[in-house]
Amino acid sequence: MIPHINATTWPDWVFPQIKKMNVNGLMIKEFGAPGLSTLEAGSIIYEMAKIDGSVAMSFLVQNCLGMAVVDALGDDTQRAKYLPGLIQFDQSISFGLTEPTNGSDASNLQTTAKRVEGGFRVSGQKRWIGNATFADYIIVWARNEEENNKVQGFLITKGSAGLRTEKMEGKLACRMTQNTDVFMDNVFVPTNMRLTKATDFQNGTNALLRTSRI
Repeated sequence: MIPHINATTWPDWVFPQIKKMNVNGLMIKEFGAPGLSTLEAGSIIYEMAKIDGSVAMSFLVQNCLGMAVVDALGDDTQRAKYLPGLIQFDQSISFGLTEPTNGSDASNLQTTAKRVEGGFRVSGQKRWIGNATFADYIIVWARNEEENNKVQGFLITKGSAGLRTEKMEGKLACRMTQNTDVFMDNVFVPTNMRLTKATDFQNGTNALLRTSRI
């Protein structure tokens, strides 16, 4: 991994190696995931971090932020559509909360979602978003203007019109993790890609963040 650490690039072979261990999915109990306990999941990430923090962090983003949110806050249709591919590492997912001006303070998010025919238009900027340079999906937290500015979760697909990602340079630590600036200019999100149970940031998501941060 040392050449990748020096070059601040992500080694594409890491996730396929982890896939062989059958631990991806951690505490999820369906779709081929191992259904581990919190202690087991934490122990696995701890062992990864002993070798390199970037591997542990990128694995955590995929599991404890991305997949955990879809599992807990998606409806049954969304869970069945996205989780199998994510658990098999056929796809990757990222988690877009932090913003340049207010960090991860969900009460002051500037990113907005406006209702349009067939879905929403999401606009704003996120920063320090791990894995977002290559993720197939980014969970973006935005204020739904039609619902009293409640902070809700939207799945944005890689390559969507109006979505742009830029790798952040000059980091001293976790150098392989691809932390990213994410720019969204009226990105269209279909109605069925708003996470059904993510209707308010305080309900559910904060509990997931407490677990993942531990």
